[in-house]
Amino acid sequence: MIAKAREIDGFENLKRGIRTRAESIYYLCCICYNHIYSHVCNKPGARKEQQMTLDKLYDILELPAEVCNTIAEYKKSHTGILTPVLQEQLEKRGFWEQAIEEMKRRIGEDPFGFYILSELLDYARQTYHKYKKKGIDDDIFVHTMQFCTRFLNEHKRIYGYYAFTWAWWFPRQLSLQEFRIGELEYEFVDAEEKRIYIHIPGDAHMEAKRMQESFTAYRNFLTRYYPDWVKVDWYCESWMLSPSLKELLPEDSNILGFQKLFEIESTDYESMAVLDWVYPGEKTDLSGLSENTSLQKNMKHFLLAGGKIGWANGKYSANPIF
Repeated sequence: MIAKAREIDGFENLKRGIRTRAESIYYLCCICYNHIYSHVCNKPGARKEQQMTLDKLYDILELPAEVCNTIAEYKKSHTGILTPVLQEQLEKRGFWEQAIEEMKRRIGEDPFGFYILSELLDYARQTYHKYKKKGIDDDIFVHTMQFCTRFLNEHKRIYGYYAFTWAWWFPRQLSLQEFRIGELEYEFVDAEEKRIYIHIPGDAHMEAKRMQESFTAYRNFLTRYYPDWVKVDWYCESWMLSPSLKELLPEDSNILGFQKLFEIESTDYESMAVLDWVYPGEKTDLSGLSENTSLQKNMKHFLLAGGKIGWANGKYSANPIF
């Protein structure tokens, strides 16, 4: 069995990234289990699960060719760094930061973030297996994992070159704690109390109809796959919930319409994080901010006059006004 494990998974090469005897034993057990599982599933009459290859994953996520080529070159000279311990840490919210930092340490120089993206996408194949096991539709997997593609393209648009700087967030999607359903992303947070956080992707269409379609689809998603979360309250933290926006936007704006769905519980008016989203890639010198849209123009003058936008937290209302 040990010889077979070495044959099928390159044990001798990969064990170099395992630092303790316990990790080595655990990793070998995982390899043996995978071999046995594969053998059983390949028996005549056994139900075969569709496998997710890396080439297929890159294709369905529509990764830019330039990024795929760089990843391919990286893989020619590097073996996987995801030991069982790191994989386990990627599954647990309290260890995400530690896991990502350890991955960066093992990878070394990674100027554009493509190498850690490569390692995380390797792990995404296990995520796909979990989706299939739960029966979650492939479209949800694709739209959720395209989180990385969206930020690659966004970086290219803003700075003129591809880079992946969101590895710190990606464990949410990989551990099935965040899903994109329609226009919005929904995150399970199981801390002192269970909460579901709504995130607004940069490419989301904010029309009322699209929002309601997403909410309805997500309720159905919870009922089918996560019934224990059906009655959990929904929250959102965003600059879009700032009360100050009422002074900058017309009453019929989609952003204010979305804001009306929530009961604002708090606002951090000292936060300037709004600049990252309304003026991406620009310096914090307020006088030099762009005025390409009416929102940018109004917000710039509002800030120069001493106004504050901040970052607000709100609870989804049981009786929203939309």
